[in-house]
Amino acid sequence: MRQKVSIRFLIIISLCFVFQTLLSNNSPFLTYTISGRNEWKITQDAYVVSEVLFKDLDLYYPEDIFIKDGKMYIADSGNARIVVYDMKTRKVSLIGEFSLWQPTGVFVDENYVYVADPGTSEVIVFDKEGNEVKRIGRPSNPLFGEGANFKPKELIVDKRGNLYIVSEGTFEGVIQLDQNGEFLGYYGANLASMTLLDKIIDIFYTREQKERLLNRIPKPYTNITIDSKGLIYTVTQKERGNAIKKHNTLGNNILPISREARMIDEPNFIDLAVDDSGRIYALTETGLVYEYDAEGNLIVSFGGRAIATERNGLFTVAAAICVDENGKIYVLDKERGLVHVFNPTQYIKTLHKALELYSEGKYLQSKELWKEVMIYDGYSKIAHYGLGKAYFQEGNYRQALAEFRIAQARRDYSDAFWEIRNEFLQKHTRGLLIAFIILIILVSILDNLYKREVIKFRIDVKSKLVKDLLYIWNILRHPLDTFYYIQRKRYGSVLSATIIYAIFFIVIQLEYFGRSFIFNLNTADRSVGFVFLASFAPVFLWVFANYLVSSINDGRGTLRDIYIFTAYSFAPYILFQPFVILLTYILSYNEAFLVSFASDIFIAWSAVLLFTGVKEIHDYDIKNTVKSILLTLAWVFVIILVYSIVYMLWDQLVQTGYAIVQEVLYRAR
Repeated sequence: MRQKVSIRFLIIISLCFVFQTLLSNNSPFLTYTISGRNEWKITQDAYVVSEVLFKDLDLYYPEDIFIKDGKMYIADSGNARIVVYDMKTRKVSLIGEFSLWQPTGVFVDENYVYVADPGTSEVIVFDKEGNEVKRIGRPSNPLFGEGANFKPKELIVDKRGNLYIVSEGTFEGVIQLDQNGEFLGYYGANLASMTLLDKIIDIFYTREQKERLLNRIPKPYTNITIDSKGLIYTVTQKERGNAIKKHNTLGNNILPISREARMIDEPNFIDLAVDDSGRIYALTETGLVYEYDAEGNLIVSFGGRAIATERNGLFTVAAAICVDENGKIYVLDKERGLVHVFNPTQYIKTLHKALELYSEGKYLQSKELWKEVMIYDGYSKIAHYGLGKAYFQEGNYRQALAEFRIAQARRDYSDAFWEIRNEFLQKHTRGLLIAFIILIILVSILDNLYKREVIKFRIDVKSKLVKDLLYIWNILRHPLDTFYYIQRKRYGSVLSATIIYAIFFIVIQLEYFGRSFIFNLNTADRSVGFVFLASFAPVFLWVFANYLVSSINDGRGTLRDIYIFTAYSFAPYILFQPFVILLTYILSYNEAFLVSFASDIFIAWSAVLLFTGVKEIHDYDIKNTVKSILLTLAWVFVIILVYSIVYMLWDQLVQTGYAIVQEVLYRAR
């Protein structure tokens, strides 16, 4: 009995020890991924910290890190040297102790070590033994410009020996020099962004005023790197959606998701690295690491800033990032002078294998890997998309449809839907054609019998409200008569118009939230209340403003007339747009022009009826009708502007009053 108790006690103690070990090894940071709805989700650890290097090396404000042939090169800026660390023997050597002033960037090729030193405004070239070979200073070419900055901060070198230098404060682009230091030109400059205020100034101000007020210069690049294929990548701070760029030989951005400013990024990226598979690793100053696939889609994000305590995997001030051939990530902490080494977990290794097969077009071979990734992380957008591609190539279009929907991949969803629709039509074309012919014959027979009065079908509507509501059909055929009878109060009422407005707002809600997934208007961030207010406010501002304008300009229409005819003017949109919405469940992305074309026709038709209504109700000619509409729109704009100003002033007044009350209460204590 005592032996059994002892065994149980030992098992409990062992389990407690294992549990404690697991807790002690728990990652100090969380790993995040992006779901299909672009929501951040916590996922499995993609990387874990294996070690922290250089605790005893006394690095002082190091700025850059580079790995080449099993050696790590660190630009130890504060100590004015390049530290070379042999990753196999763990021996340390130094380069440029008496040649450098403030090295901030280092790049190594097969023969030389290139150092960007803004302290001397030069690029210093060393051989692998640490001997200085040459110095490349400010270009003497007149095309470079006398006032141009030359403060080399970061650099790369291509296979031909040409240097690409990110210079401090240089907004013209990356400085490109040949191996002898001759200026070749500026490479891939950022585009100057224009705010709404800039656009207004551009329209209304003179050239002298523009030169005085506008300062349109593109943002300078922050950092630069090059991949094994010779493609150049840059990062720019204070950009959204296109902070990272992938350049071709002409300097153009060839990363589609970045070119369209749809990339999930940060405005404070400071460095980036690219592995042999084209995956991009970007680092923020706060220590967040973003990993992207070769197409710029976010895979995971991890890391962070060490605030209260120093923990491995968290950084005080992150400065640089690089990745080796084994997939290990190295992040340089500038403040603490340390390098944190991150090892990939099984989860991210599996995901990388799946991505590599996917990039090679081997969708079927990647299927099981994507399923394994889904075991680790069921939210991953990129995993659902990859699995969808595998199912699509397999011919399992319904399953592909489900995966593409989760990944919010509308174009691929449309391709799968087209295949399903095509399969359905092939099976049922004969039956559908027969049913259509029978329907036409039946309609023709019934119409013929009705004309001969063999069949008498008549609905006698006695309710005036119902008659007023059904009268909306009349405006499609006889708009002038409709507006005439509305003004004469023979048809239409405030109640019927109110019901029509209610139906109009319901149709708008269906337009926003009722379309098929392929034609969805991306309204995940909008509520029913927002859409209602966005459609309700302009309509009733129009009614009120048009009444004010017509009162001044001798319009004959009353407020009641304007309220009613505006409602009836929406008839084409109300009656036919629901069919367009239903059409979105039948059409694929390739037929999207049909949906847009039909919607535009019904909106334009409603606009023409509104124009006609203003003319007929107020008894205007064409000129006065145009004038009335323009003045009405101007009044709507003025009302919105006044409301915005009053709202902001009132908000400030409330905040000031609240602050005063808080101060009084604080002093009263």
